[in-house]
Amino acid sequence: MVEEKPYKGQQFASFEGALAYYKEYGRKCRFEIRKATKEKQLLHDVSGINVRPVRAFKVMKQTHGGYENVGASEVECKNFKRDFSSIIGERDVDLVLEKLSKKREYLPDYTFEYYEDEHDMLSGLFWADEEGKMNYMAFGDAVGFDATYRTNKYMMVFVPFTGIDNHKKCVTFAAGLLCSESKEAYQWLLTCFKNTFGTEPKILMTDQDPAVKEVIPEVFSEAVRHRYYMWYISQKFTKKLGTQLSKTDVLNRLNDLIWAERLTPYKFEKGWQSIMDDYDLHTISWFTDMYEAHSSWIPAYFKDYHYSGLMRTTSRSEGENRFFGSLTNTDMHLIEFISNFETAMESQRHVQRKNDHLSRYTTPDNISKLVIEDDAMKIFTRSIFFDTQREIQSSIITCYSFKVEDMGDKTKFSIKDTDTDLKRVGEYEVMFMISNTTIRCSCSKFETTGKLCRHCFYVLRMSGVEHFIANYISTRWRKDVVPRSCSDIIKSKAPDGIQKIVREKHVSVDHYVDRLSSSLEKLRLYREKQNYLKKYVDEDTIGEDPMTNKDFIETVIGVGKRNDIKVRIPEGIRTKGSKKRLISEKEKAILNAKKGSRRCGGCGEFVDHNARTCPNRAK
Repeated sequence: MVEEKPYKGQQFASFEGALAYYKEYGRKCRFEIRKATKEKQLLHDVSGINVRPVRAFKVMKQTHGGYENVGASEVECKNFKRDFSSIIGERDVDLVLEKLSKKREYLPDYTFEYYEDEHDMLSGLFWADEEGKMNYMAFGDAVGFDATYRTNKYMMVFVPFTGIDNHKKCVTFAAGLLCSESKEAYQWLLTCFKNTFGTEPKILMTDQDPAVKEVIPEVFSEAVRHRYYMWYISQKFTKKLGTQLSKTDVLNRLNDLIWAERLTPYKFEKGWQSIMDDYDLHTISWFTDMYEAHSSWIPAYFKDYHYSGLMRTTSRSEGENRFFGSLTNTDMHLIEFISNFETAMESQRHVQRKNDHLSRYTTPDNISKLVIEDDAMKIFTRSIFFDTQREIQSSIITCYSFKVEDMGDKTKFSIKDTDTDLKRVGEYEVMFMISNTTIRCSCSKFETTGKLCRHCFYVLRMSGVEHFIANYISTRWRKDVVPRSCSDIIKSKAPDGIQKIVREKHVSVDHYVDRLSSSLEKLRLYREKQNYLKKYVDEDTIGEDPMTNKDFIETVIGVGKRNDIKVRIPEGIRTKGSKKRLISEKEKAILNAKKGSRRCGGCGEFVDHNARTCPNRAK
């Protein structure tokens, strides 16, 4: 970024004159060159959070106090990205495979698999680390995966496998890249997933991809239940209904029906038919198809399955797509994509560790003053405790028993819930066996979420049960469900890269300056020591050539120099239908809904046609 030889193009009468010029100006130039290396490191680091070179240059201008202090121009920052792409070139896939191979060598229980087509081009890639596997052992009862687009320059489909942790946050178990959404590609990916984790989830959540629907029964046993994301289906209501019907109350009625928390199969079927009849929706084939597949997406048909909030939450999968999409773009090489994925995992796991820390070392207030609430506080994470606390409090305020029947070894309580805010008004039956403290409510909250409902807490309180029943402590919601990983210890055995040491030293200098900033005398003393070290380093490295862009880029990538290509880069994605599939039907429906209706220039009405297609035009 700075001219490496300050005397290049200069004419000197003697060698002594050239040497004197170099001694006078060379040290300063060498310092600027190494400063530029620091800026290269910064450009590479911020690319991990999807910050482009021009924006990175503006950030450096602000932090350095002016353009003249950056040590590089805006064009040079863009050229660095160009050089990065040029150096990677056709070696992109080989660089990724070499990087993942090193991870498998140095990290415990790291897995990655890939396969090629008949032309030696990468067709699929799958990877999972130790922490992802530990999270799966704790939270792998319900797993969702959904294809994400526009994450790399080869348009490979990114498929993260997602679950819900003990703080009700998304957690990623593994990930894959596919060149097509064919049955064979998904069969390979799901087989890798099954072989890697060893155990099957209880429920697999996907979109309505026909290839996935066909592959799941072939790869997994009958015990695995396949279910569609409700959110994806509900987002299509607007498009399927059209502009006119969407303005009516039909959307509210459909959403109130499918998202009803206490829905039963009978109530769903009756409510669905009522809506179809009232708005004459029987003629729309899509609604007929959705009703035929109702057992694959309506919660009433999953009362006995623990889905941990993955299916009922409105946009878990879409939120994950946005999370990864914020760190990726369509110009990204695979080696950059892998690095950015690791950045995303660091962010996700940092939040998880922060929530773990808060759950272990903070004590919320006991509102009800009941012993059972104290037990819940000691057992569950903060987010789950607050849910439990709300149910305990509601059991006191909104629930009462209007009938109690003795049924031999069991007692049946008829509970009236008066909570109008959460639309839970209704009557529920709770069966309680006091001999072995077995309890079950007709709302099936514990069976589907692993958390006791307010109706059960009411019965326990009325029956004199003070402590939390051990059989109803769901392991996946406990504070200590995930063991601490030994990855950090193992990572220290891996060879250190230059970029890692550079980052450590930058942090150290910032730390020293921050601690000494309150004392001018100590700060001056520290500056003198730094200037002495700087002078020593300049003299010691005066004859060394600076690191070139190529050397720097190969260093930060973390792979060796190799010109031969073993696995070729993909040549465009081969998806179902078209190679230009960049926007899903769901996204199109959302965009169409946002546009709203428009006035026809012919008839002047707010309708779906325009002046050119207006029926009144012929008249």
